[in-house]
Amino acid sequence: MYLQEEVEPFNNVWISSTVVMSLIFLIPIAGARVMDHLEKKYLMKVPKKWLVSSITTLTLLLELSLTFLVSTRTGLSFIESHFTIGFLLFIMVWFMQLNEFMGNQYANVDNQVFGDGKDIYRVSIFQFKVNPVSIGTFIYFTAAILISIVAYT
Repeated sequence: MYLQEEVEPFNNVWISSTVVMSLIFLIPIAGARVMDHLEKKYLMKVPKKWLVSSITTLTLLLELSLTFLVSTRTGLSFIESHFTIGFLLFIMVWFMQLNEFMGNQYANVDNQVFGDGKDIYRVSIFQFKVNPVSIGTFIYFTAAILISIVAYT
């Protein structure tokens, strides 16, 4: 009976971690498909300035709501959560772009070694790409730094 009690928490942790990992992989894939569909159907008619500003605003609102959620759930102050979430999301956006760049570099190496020897992707230096999500994340992180400096000095 003692062994059964030890196995149940492990199963609950395993199930919840499996659900979290599945969501981590499924949400971006589903989001990309939904965005492709929306872009083809509706967003082609929307002016680019309005689209960029609305995506940036939605990014800021999402980050703000995530900060509020983390702040209330963990008991951290809002300023600490604001800085932590801003920093982590900015790093996450930067790493996603770096990962795409490194994937292209690996594809070139694989094709040169195992394929016909031609470059598939143009070899270049990594540069941070500016898009509405990265703009929103940068604004949020900059605001987090400034608010933290003002609050703690």
